[in-house]
Amino acid sequence: MKLRVSGQFWRRLVLERLHRILALVIVLQLIQCFSDYWWEETYSIIYGVLTVTAVTELLMSRLFGIRIVVQIASIIGMILWKMPVEWRGWPESWRSWGNIGDFISFHASELHPFFELALGVVAAVHVLAWLGTRRVGAIIVVVLSIAVMATVDSFFPLELWHNIAWIVTAGLAWLVILHLRQLQVRHPDSWEAMAERPLDIAFPAVIIITIVLLAGVLMPRAPVILEDPYTIWTEAQGREVPVFSGEGGVQKVSSSGSKGSSLSGYSRDDRKIGGGFQFDYSPVMTITTSQRSYWRGETKTIYTGKGWGDLKNPELVPAGIGDPEDVPTLELTPPRAEGLKTVEVVQTVKIERKGKLPVLFAAGPVSSVIELKSDNNNGLRWNPLEWELRWGKSSTVQSYSVVSQVAVLDEKALRELAPSSGSSLDLAPYLQLPDSLPERVRDLAKEQTNGLTNDYDRAKKLEQYLKETFPYTNTPDVTRQTNRTNGDIVDAFLFEIQEGYCDYFSTSFVVMARSIGLPTRWVKGYSTGYDPSVLERARFGGPDEAPDPTGAGTYTVRNADAHSWAEVYFEGYGWIPFEPTSGFSVPQPLPEGEVLQPSTEVVEEVTPAETGTVEKNKDWIVPAGALGVVLIIVAIVFVGYRSKRAKKLWDRIRHKGSTPNQRVVREMEKLLSFLQRQGLRRESHETIRETFNRWGNKFSSLRNEFDGALTTFEKARYGHDNGNSQLLHEFTDVATKIRKAL
Repeated sequence: MKLRVSGQFWRRLVLERLHRILALVIVLQLIQCFSDYWWEETYSIIYGVLTVTAVTELLMSRLFGIRIVVQIASIIGMILWKMPVEWRGWPESWRSWGNIGDFISFHASELHPFFELALGVVAAVHVLAWLGTRRVGAIIVVVLSIAVMATVDSFFPLELWHNIAWIVTAGLAWLVILHLRQLQVRHPDSWEAMAERPLDIAFPAVIIITIVLLAGVLMPRAPVILEDPYTIWTEAQGREVPVFSGEGGVQKVSSSGSKGSSLSGYSRDDRKIGGGFQFDYSPVMTITTSQRSYWRGETKTIYTGKGWGDLKNPELVPAGIGDPEDVPTLELTPPRAEGLKTVEVVQTVKIERKGKLPVLFAAGPVSSVIELKSDNNNGLRWNPLEWELRWGKSSTVQSYSVVSQVAVLDEKALRELAPSSGSSLDLAPYLQLPDSLPERVRDLAKEQTNGLTNDYDRAKKLEQYLKETFPYTNTPDVTRQTNRTNGDIVDAFLFEIQEGYCDYFSTSFVVMARSIGLPTRWVKGYSTGYDPSVLERARFGGPDEAPDPTGAGTYTVRNADAHSWAEVYFEGYGWIPFEPTSGFSVPQPLPEGEVLQPSTEVVEEVTPAETGTVEKNKDWIVPAGALGVVLIIVAIVFVGYRSKRAKKLWDRIRHKGSTPNQRVVREMEKLLSFLQRQGLRRESHETIRETFNRWGNKFSSLRNEFDGALTTFEKARYGHDNGNSQLLHEFTDVATKIRKAL
């Protein structure tokens, strides 16, 4: 007896409840689309709530209302556990609607937005489980889920292939359960015989589903055979396909089929700049520094009209690794003037992204490498002319520590410097411009700097002009460029496209500066990134602390922080960074008494998850109210669909004015349509009686139901009265049994 009860429990568990867990698995995959927008606390709360949901759905087959109450209570409990919620006590008077309203408004805002998100996820689980109670519904759920994930995977910087594999696996298991459920109803004798040997059913299904899952998760990515419609359309318009490569990252498509890296904006090919990109907020490295800075990577000197190239045969010297007292300082070419004030910046970098790096990133210029964990420590070289720490071949890096000597920005001294014409440095490469450069670019640079008497003011004027004239966008309209084959990219930006991102601004600055005699070079690396501790204090309402004027802290640098800027040479002073990109500000140490200006980086550089302020305002009321209305409507529809009273009320409204006999005839037409969809074909020469007799002989277990439906239909069709509700009730019962069995 105990074995029979246990067997019945497991059958109910599999046939009646397991599909709810599969719906939960699908929802778990779908919410990964928000990984760049939700906080870690949000996922922790939702995972906890879904765990409670899974347990209640498995333990309770009925009692829908109790399950929902428990799940909503778990949402509130998880929020109280994971988030710092303030309790202000009960309202002073329960008779005052004002006090009650203030009490509800304040404590509801404490739960926002976690309550709405978690409730929406739980509602999604129930809706998908309800839609998938039939085979067609389950297929629609799985197909739509895969379509959503594939779309997000194609257009956003997320790797969702493994999630898609899990959805396919859940869908296969779901269809197996629905097939077993249908077998139990249509062929109860066969089902009972098979249920006595559950392993014979479960083992093949588990093996096949496991193979599908492992194939989807472990199989490496194959080369693209067919492009998605978006890529085909974009290329047909003559535009480059934007990828998730960070600042300035564009996927170049060549005739050979090779493509630029889609992992990092930094590793792109700079020989042709332009196009558009999408922000990728995945972390690249964390940098603990004593001074806020840009993180310099490489220098590019040769401008071609399309992009940038390197100087040939650069001088490279081995970079020693160890304590600065034991290892020679990295020299600069040319050396800085005696007495130039500098700030020592100590940086410890941890690489978060897998892959190989061509260079080490640091505040410029580096004076010593203290520590390096890499697969090629002996291959690190220093380029004293271009201030680069690089390998001959890209290497894997885990972490490193460096010291930089950053010059203090003394604007007064820079304005008093004589022109760099008599420099010991060969300035020709840094004044190089192609002969094809349109004259109007030179004219514009001269016009903007006319009347200025020193090089520093000229450079600042060009920087200011670019910042204030052209808007920042990561998706410039390149169709405005009239000559996209042979046209100069700077000329196109200044006079045609007139919008863009850092590569457009920095390249234009270098070209305009060189055209008026300022030795300038193009630099690429990363902007500062963001300090998570500052965001945490803002998020949780921490104490208002005065920011460290040096910007010391630990910064997370993402693909989206990949950036380019410019450096101008001043004799004796060296290379000074300039930031011409609209919305950005390069951090530089200033003389004592001057205030370090805060960064004004563009809004697009910060994800919604990072801006997360917890300001207690009422902006949430409208979206929360709209979400609440939608959930109420969904709940009403869901409960109404399951409620017999609601069905009767709807039938009464829908069939108002029809007699019971007329309704029986209509129900017979619906039943015939259903049976035809199930493959039970009615021959054109057969009467309904002949057809039902044939079907009754084919399905002996349903013989009584077919006979009952036929008899009731004939009474209604050929009777001389209007019939009665009992006749309609009898036909509805047998039709329902036939539908469930088939």
